[in-house]
Amino acid sequence: MKGMERLREKLPNYPGKRIYLLPLRGIVAALLGYIFLIALDIVPRLFNSVEILVAAEPFIPFLGSLLVAVFGFWLIGTLWNRRESMKEKYGNLAYQYMISRGVMGVFLVPPLVFHAATSIRSLPPGPPASPLTIQWSSSLLPWLGIPPEIELWLRIIMSGLFLILGALTVRSALLTFGLDYMTVVYLYFPEESEVVDHEIYSVLRHPAYFGGTLLTLAALLFRFSVYSIILSIIAYLVFRLQARREEKELVNRFGDPYREYMKRVPALHVRFRDIPTYVRFLKNTPHEVA
Repeated sequence: MKGMERLREKLPNYPGKRIYLLPLRGIVAALLGYIFLIALDIVPRLFNSVEILVAAEPFIPFLGSLLVAVFGFWLIGTLWNRRESMKEKYGNLAYQYMISRGVMGVFLVPPLVFHAATSIRSLPPGPPASPLTIQWSSSLLPWLGIPPEIELWLRIIMSGLFLILGALTVRSALLTFGLDYMTVVYLYFPEESEVVDHEIYSVLRHPAYFGGTLLTLAALLFRFSVYSIILSIIAYLVFRLQARREEKELVNRFGDPYREYMKRVPALHVRFRDIPTYVRFLKNTPHEVA
């Protein structure tokens, strides 16, 4: 994959196949994050004789997603917040000591998306303890007048469309910008960073985060319930806040020109007139900005 060799250069303690320990840790973090969310959701069902848990059950999915979102955002933030102190202490080895935290933080975002796509009312070991949990986990489409016989298929088709678009967008970001760029090597080695002058940046400031936003929208539409809407908003806020964190870095580097660029180009949506450029990006066809 593009950028792999450059990434390896910055990780001397991860020679050969040891480099795969990083994504493995991320996958473990993702699994633990999702297990935590589901376990928290079913606690009131396991202890349905405890009135306070029954009363709190409808709100527990929100609390769980917020906790995972905050923890993941904090882990990612340590890459930025501890950069100078780690570079003073470890020099060029600082990146390899910090990247595992960033990877685990990033991998805590998919559980938030999966949680939004989960049917809270269908979790084991039995039905929810609170009727409100069932209500908030039910599709809202019938309330909008969509016939029950087609509303499931409508949700599947809509979510499937955004799932495909999101996956293609993340794929194109990886293939176009490289693994080293996606793992923010430039953050610890600014002297080696290069300005990426790709056509997609003329219509979208954060292609990878936009891909994540589309996947989040797919999760929202798959259930289209009160839970899926609010839990998707929590996941989206992680992308939005992380984008702001990165842009603060870019403003510090490039100053007013980048501020003007932010006014011209959307962060996490594509304007209708820019769809052809976005489609070319999905095809991974490189075009330089004129």
